[in-house]
Amino acid sequence: MKPTNRKIWIVVASAIVIALVALGVRLYAAERLPIDDDETTYLIASLNYTNYIRAGEYKWLAWNTTNYEHPSLNKIIFGVALLPDPPLAKLQQSDFIDNQPILEAQGVQYGLTDRRVSAAFGSLAVLILALINPLAGAFMAINTLSIKYTSEVYLEALPILTSLISVLAYSMYFKNATGPKPDPKKVNAWLLLSALGLGLTAASKYMYCIAGLAIILHWLIAIVRKQLPARHLLYILVWGLLAFGLFFAFDPYLWPHPVTRLLDSLKYHLRFSNSAWVKKHNYPVWQPLHWLFNPFVSYKTQSNNAFLLHLDPLMFVLAVLGLPRTFKRSPIFFVWLCVGLAFLFIWSTKWAQYPLVIIVPYCISAAYGLTSIYDLIRKRLLPRKAPPTAA
Repeated sequence: MKPTNRKIWIVVASAIVIALVALGVRLYAAERLPIDDDETTYLIASLNYTNYIRAGEYKWLAWNTTNYEHPSLNKIIFGVALLPDPPLAKLQQSDFIDNQPILEAQGVQYGLTDRRVSAAFGSLAVLILALINPLAGAFMAINTLSIKYTSEVYLEALPILTSLISVLAYSMYFKNATGPKPDPKKVNAWLLLSALGLGLTAASKYMYCIAGLAIILHWLIAIVRKQLPARHLLYILVWGLLAFGLFFAFDPYLWPHPVTRLLDSLKYHLRFSNSAWVKKHNYPVWQPLHWLFNPFVSYKTQSNNAFLLHLDPLMFVLAVLGLPRTFKRSPIFFVWLCVGLAFLFIWSTKWAQYPLVIIVPYCISAAYGLTSIYDLIRKRLLPRKAPPTAA
């Protein structure tokens, strides 16, 4: 086997191992994390879709308005996953009590089914990240914030995956477009995949479209710096229109009244960001950094911690140290991290799951932080080989 091929197989094998670890710790957490605030809401909405599909009433995939503030794709997938479970007319709030152990819930079977769906999507995201950066994939595999919200019936795991695909596909487009011999077919194919990823992201949860804003900003900077010709402004327009069209196609809720329903959905979040509930918590501007730094060690069920490792503070320090190298070696991920942080600081709603919009570039920066420390140690502490002497 050639050295290059051997290296590729080592990376692939490492990524698979890391993804299996990610899946294992997520399935472990799925059975131990107590029921979180919004899980019942998403389960009720998902079961509605399950029953519509069972009854063949597919038009209700578009007409259902349960939990209208979030796009429907993720909840429809949860609903499809519930089809093999015993038919159930409805779930009630009393079936899932906040902070109740999941294994003691009335609807435990349905809760665990959809928690496992989240775990699968979260682990797939880890696999893809580990293929491009094994250390970053390993960090995301064991990060407690990532584990928690990709082991519950939340809407985080799928858009983490699809936003990652969108940014990676864009980076491949950029690499091909700025290469010595751009291949139009490859350029267009990567752009199509990036638009698909962003469309799926928007159809899963709006907030994760921050990745799309990062792509546009990086794109415009590249044009201003003449890394790309000005005609690529048209590419941005086509890419954006295609992503929006795919978003519409994958979010049936919008089909009956596209403009009205989209505006109603977005206005909900604007109202909620100024609601009494948000003001009651009164989180400071820097609260997202608190969520990233502190492990979720307080979530326990019957004294069994849902998380096997608590390395989040170390990851935070490494991510800070890795910022210069991220800026130099992975500019698109640096832009993603900065745009996401700016949004998290500005947006008044600061729930614990929100920093996951930057979990991918955050883990990449942490990986660069660790390699920076390794390089420094190797350079300063390890003995240098003496140059060969002349015969």
